[in-house]
Amino acid sequence: MSRLAIDAGGTWIRYEIIGEEEACGRVLSKETELCAFVTSLLKKYPDIDAVAVSFAGQVNEGVILSAPNIDIDEPEIENFIENVFGIPLKIENDLNCAALAESVYWNERELAAIYSGTGLGCGIVSNGEIVRGWRGMAGEIGHIPYKKTPLRCGCGKDNCIELYASGSGIKKWMRYYGCEGDPDLGLLLDSQRAECFEIATNYVEALVWASATIVTLINPRTLVLGGGVVKHNPIVVKEVEKRVGDYALQASCNGLEVVMSRLQNASLEGAKLLLDTMTTIKEV
Repeated sequence: MSRLAIDAGGTWIRYEIIGEEEACGRVLSKETELCAFVTSLLKKYPDIDAVAVSFAGQVNEGVILSAPNIDIDEPEIENFIENVFGIPLKIENDLNCAALAESVYWNERELAAIYSGTGLGCGIVSNGEIVRGWRGMAGEIGHIPYKKTPLRCGCGKDNCIELYASGSGIKKWMRYYGCEGDPDLGLLLDSQRAECFEIATNYVEALVWASATIVTLINPRTLVLGGGVVKHNPIVVKEVEKRVGDYALQASCNGLEVVMSRLQNASLEGAKLLLDTMTTIKEV
């Protein structure tokens, strides 16, 4: 038998099949409906007996509540897959999955993982367990109020910190100011246009602010920074490490380690860890 792990992100849906059959790949999120995609893989690989999904949105008890950057065709995906295929599916927020994988990698039971990619999110592990909150929305750092803008976040608000400290936020500001070229922090910092340069400096400032907020509220021993924007601009990790104490409660910074993620795809690795906790229910 085989098992399927999926990372449904704001840009890509990645998958990996583990077991007797092995396969991996990715498709664009905007061109794919999640449940339909899972269904197509289960039909193509009928030996799959369990599915775990890391999802870039809000999830509670197997139901997708919202997804600012992804189109959803079936919110109650766990029940749907179990009823149609007779196998278990577990869906978990992608940052929760990432934090779980980071916790195992760093061997740390008190950890927060802030990822800046398409969006901005945070996963929290305390005493070795994922912190979910009442409705599974703990750690939604990207949608705390920061500064009012002429832009709109995927959640509908105009003052989310994600509008500054994320890849989608960078793109929105570039369109707003008419900045040309790729949405790259390094290029923006070298820009001769003040507005384009300001996008990059505002990004760093917002990421430091978000990190300080999590450090003050959660008091992790290890703060992991990851996601596509951080991966391509590792210098921001040093900036957060140097400046987080400017905004965070100083006592919360004592002994704090700020590190860059070393995992290739922590959310997918976290989904694999979820598979290890699942019980197969498919009749043989």
